[in-house]
This record gives sequence, structure tokens and C-alpha cells, in this order.
Amino acid sequence: MSVLIKLRDYRNLSAAENQVREYILKYPKKVLEYTVYELAKESFTSPATVVRLCKKIDIKGFARLKVLLAEETKYFQDMKLNLLDTTTIEKNDSPHAIIEKITNIAVKTIEETRVLVNEKQFMQVARLLQKAVIIDFYGVGASNPVAIDAQFKFMRIGKNVITYQLYDRQYVQAVNSDASHVGIIISYSGETKEMLKIAGILQKNGTPVVAVTSSGENSLNRIADYNLFVTAKETVFRSGAMASRTAQLYIIDILYALYCSLDYDESIKKIQQTRIES
Repeated sequence: MSVLIKLRDYRNLSAAENQVREYILKYPKKVLEYTVYELAKESFTSPATVVRLCKKIDIKGFARLKVLLAEETKYFQDMKLNLLDTTTIEKNDSPHAIIEKITNIAVKTIEETRVLVNEKQFMQVARLLQKAVIIDFYGVGASNPVAIDAQFKFMRIGKNVITYQLYDRQYVQAVNSDASHVGIIISYSGETKEMLKIAGILQKNGTPVVAVTSSGENSLNRIADYNLFVTAKETVFRSGAMASRTAQLYIIDILYALYCSLDYDESIKKIQQTRIES
């Protein structure tokens, strides 16, 4: 998990904690040379606020925060990733400018999400799916096309996979699930009320819950048994929907490829068998 991305995406901070967060994101290299008292002074807050922020993002103290920052800063510099960069489509943008902006958002979103990929967690989920009798994908709004894309991928390799476009169908799908199913819930915000309802039903039924959600603290990733985190560059038309969908599709592609790698020869055979000849 990236401490810098987690800092940027974390919600529910106090005004003082947000000042510390913004200073760290803007000047991560300077922070490496500071004591907790110096950071508090530079961010016009207090040492207690700095420590409280560290605890909120599950970092055990300012010293540990600096260790993690040192590890990440060079990577982000090498990848030319600016976590505070925002890209918006403006009224007078030329077609060329729009194309460049959309390309930049897509590429940087994937590069940032790659930082969040936990290989051990992904392999645990891939093996969980391998054992499952049925895989259920859930998602509403912009996340629903991602669920449908995932369904088709896993259908091609012979898995029994279910997803629906309408929420009432998804609700019934969840009610009828049990421990032989795995439920994969796709929700960038992690706060969509329909998906939280689904998560609660799955949990009650003993169905393992996998969340594809943002790295910031949210209700869904607290419920889920497994979390596959995404992040999204902001903003297209001042909305992150395009970027979050790109990140979600990237995560599904990784999960699918890792699943196929567990039985490579059989997966390739089934993919070839399900190829529709033109």
C-alpha cells in the first residue's frame, strides 16, 4: 500500500490534519529531513496533529512515516507521477489537447494503481476464485460495465459466473448466495448504498467478499474479506468516473490473468475453444 496515495485519497480528516497531509504531499522530500516538531511548525499545526494523522492512516508514528516516504519518493520521481496533478477538460480545449489529456489520465491512473497492487492478496483471491463454485460480480453505475466485462472474461475459461445490470436482480443474486460463491463488489467510492447492502447480505450468508475499491478508508473495504485497491487521477469534466473505470478494468485484467496462470494450459485451451470465428 502506498502511503502517499493513501494520504491523498483519505477522507474524514480534520482541518489541521488536512494541512499536514497537504504539506507532506507537496513537499515529501523536505519532510524526510524534518522532526515531528519541524513538520508541525511548517504546516502550522502541532506535533499531536502529525501523530494523529499517522495513526489515522495506520502508520505507527512519524519515524515510520518517513521510512515509507523515503522508499516511495524515488519511485514516484522516476515514474514522473505527480499525486497532486489534476487534469480537466476545458471548454476551449482543442481535439489534440483533449486526446492528450485523456491519454495522460489513463496512463497515470494505471501507473498509480500499480503501486497499490499487493501480489500476495491478488494470488489469494485468484486461488479463492479457483475453488469457488460460482463467482458473482456486483456493481452499479459506472462500475456495472466493469462487472459485465469481468463476467465475460471468466465465462470464457469455464467458470460459472453471474452478474446483472439491474440492482433488484443483483439483490436477489446476493440473497441466494452461500459459502460456495465468491462475491466481487466493484465500487470506487466504497460508499454506494446498494453495494453496502449487498456486502452485508453476502457477509450474513457466509459468502467471501472481495472489494475492488479505492485505497482511502471507506465502508466497503472495512466489510470485505479481501481488498483490491484502485486509485484514479482527477479529473475529467471534474469527475473521476473515467479514470476509476480504467483502474477497475486494469485490476480485473490482472486478476483474470493470474487466475489463468494457475492452470495455464487448460485456460488457454478454453479461451481458444470460445473464440468466435468471424
